[in-house]
Amino acid sequence: MLQYAARYRTGWALILCATLLSTAFTLLQPWPVKVLVDNVLGDSPRSSALASITSILPGAETQQGLLVWVVVAGLGVFVASSALEVVLTTAWVKVGQRVVYDLAQDLFANVQRRSLIFHSNNSVGDSLSRITGDSWSVHTVIDTLLFAPAHALITSAGVLAVMWRLDPSLTLLSVAVVPFMAGSSLLLGKPIRLAARARREVESHIYSHVQQTLAGIPVVQLFAQEGREHARFREYTGAAIKAQRRSALVQNLNGLASGLIATMGTAGVLWVGANHVIQGTLSIGSILVFLSYLGVLQAQLKAFTGIYSALQGAGASVDRVMEILEVEEEVKDKPAAYPLPPSRGHVRFSNVSFAYDPTQPDRLALRGVTLDVSPGQTVAIVGPTGAGKSTLVGMIPRFFDPSTGGVLIDGHDLREVQLRSLREQVSLVLQEPFLFPLSIAENIAYGCPQASIEQIERAAKAANAHTFIEQLPEGYNTVIGERGATLSGGEKQRISIARALLKDAPILILDEPTSALDAQTEGELMQAVERLMKGRTTFIIAHRLSTIRNADTIIVLREGKVVQTGSHQHLLMSGGIYSRMYSLQQEQRPGIRQRAVAVET
Repeated sequence: MLQYAARYRTGWALILCATLLSTAFTLLQPWPVKVLVDNVLGDSPRSSALASITSILPGAETQQGLLVWVVVAGLGVFVASSALEVVLTTAWVKVGQRVVYDLAQDLFANVQRRSLIFHSNNSVGDSLSRITGDSWSVHTVIDTLLFAPAHALITSAGVLAVMWRLDPSLTLLSVAVVPFMAGSSLLLGKPIRLAARARREVESHIYSHVQQTLAGIPVVQLFAQEGREHARFREYTGAAIKAQRRSALVQNLNGLASGLIATMGTAGVLWVGANHVIQGTLSIGSILVFLSYLGVLQAQLKAFTGIYSALQGAGASVDRVMEILEVEEEVKDKPAAYPLPPSRGHVRFSNVSFAYDPTQPDRLALRGVTLDVSPGQTVAIVGPTGAGKSTLVGMIPRFFDPSTGGVLIDGHDLREVQLRSLREQVSLVLQEPFLFPLSIAENIAYGCPQASIEQIERAAKAANAHTFIEQLPEGYNTVIGERGATLSGGEKQRISIARALLKDAPILILDEPTSALDAQTEGELMQAVERLMKGRTTFIIAHRLSTIRNADTIIVLREGKVVQTGSHQHLLMSGGIYSRMYSLQQEQRPGIRQRAVAVET
């Protein structure tokens, strides 16, 4: 974590200098009070040091004049200390928050690079909590490990030096409490860490619940489940309050133990120090200075002994951060990876098997799949739900790597080429197109941000999207709602197709792009799809078999295995799964039409 601090040496140097000056003024603060008590209100003789200082101050020879200078000195020390606090606060905000956001950026970049398996197993809310909340742990670590100890050490050394000159025996009594304060901190360190981790886990559950509920708000409202989701939220907040209460209790016990020990030490110093004043070996002003320094010393000792408990409290967040940073990416470039040359679109699956959970290699999503797809071919992939269709096409842009076997493009094993160069040559159109809350033009140009408005419009026209875009309030500059909520399903899909057209990749994946649309919209959209497929190697997943009649090859998957391969006519004539699926769909269509007529009537 400390590597993030090393990037801002100048800022830390400024903080260190301001800290040293602040320590110097902390040491000066009690002395105007001593002069006031001993030399202005009392009749103690002036020390040689005080006499030297007052000899150069006009009017300081008299008690009234000395009182004026005491007040001025007190105000001067206060103003200087306050100015240094402003400098320190500003520097900490600038440097400390920069360090936090550097870590947050690394976390965000790392989460983005994680495989789809990771994202399917981890909620968005939990990742959000780690990026925005747990990243502040680096601030705590740097402050607790570096600056708090340095400040405490420097201040304690200065205070002890002055205290020793005032009264060595009182000084020894003051530091006698240190082992007891350290012992209480060590004793409560582990409970603090456990309580802090439980609190952060519950808070991440709240993030996840809010994110999931708002993402599925149409379903929540449709089934009138607002009350149930609110009840769940109350359960999570109740657990969060309980965890926070436990964390606060442990922290307060730690503070109580340290405070009780410090108070007992102060009581001992008061008893012995008062006897020294009575005996005449210490002045009243000196005991006041000593007690003031004792408060400063105890605060610094608490900072020292609190390092362990503070790190334990931050340790929960550090653990969650390191779970992201230290885990090796599932899919990444090899050290010797090279750019994939411009592709012709020849794709080959060589005995590919894949398991989502490496610890359960027997539960395979794909089993020994071998395919050879020539450039420009259209391959349709069909099969029952869970057959492995999306997993198979997900191998092409390397969303997953095969457990065994390999996927090659133009003879290049995808594990040997750079991810970015591979994904630049693959386009994807999903069943549920994802649109960002940006303008229409920015969504179309998402994969090609350098595209001109003329190129964007050409892609939109080819996708049959230009007409409805022109009718929007601001045309291509219209900002759409979250996930494209302000557009119809067909309109969102056309924008997705335009995005793929603009990218102009040689390999295209269509994951049931028309299955959620009505017959008329599907027909209009298929024109755009056919333009998109032209001249590209295309993989299309389809449940509506009528949409893939013209595919060059149809692959039938079942339980992760290729069970049939051939053209539409060939598969119908040979019988088997495909023929039965097609016959079933044909039988269902008249019934669907009859029910639609009945509903309309």
